[in-house]
Amino acid sequence: MIELHPFEQNDWDILLELANQAVPFAPQENEEWLEYRKTFDESKRIRRHYLAYDGETPVGYGSLEQQHDTADLLRVYVVASPDNLRSGVGDTLYKQLLQDAQELKAATLWVREFQDDKSICEFFISHGFVEDQRFTLPNHLPMVVFKLNIMA
Repeated sequence: MIELHPFEQNDWDILLELANQAVPFAPQENEEWLEYRKTFDESKRIRRHYLAYDGETPVGYGSLEQQHDTADLLRVYVVASPDNLRSGVGDTLYKQLLQDAQELKAATLWVREFQDDKSICEFFISHGFVEDQRFTLPNHLPMVVFKLNIMA
């Protein structure tokens, strides 16, 4: 059974390992992503994040972050290996993040993923997210942005 635990300061090493399992083709980008997560200022913006465990084993990470001036648009992260993503870890994390977003009265959720990460792109599409844009930054892999309106 998958259990969620609030993320703690000593969990950063676990997070990089999970990111490398989820996106093994982009280890440098995973390290950069991790550094951004570490420097996120929770005193100025909203973040709720969790680790998913199967027994004693960490199997996933989920986060909801306010990256804009208002909390009506929140970014979602679901990080798990493709096998764990499909086996219910992703759904467990996403269900909690969606509940948190609704409690925070967010209107829209968004994600940005590597275009080549088919597992996570399919995961978000299966949860109702719609492709919003594609782009490639210099010296980076191609990205895709998905959005979901969650207002009732």
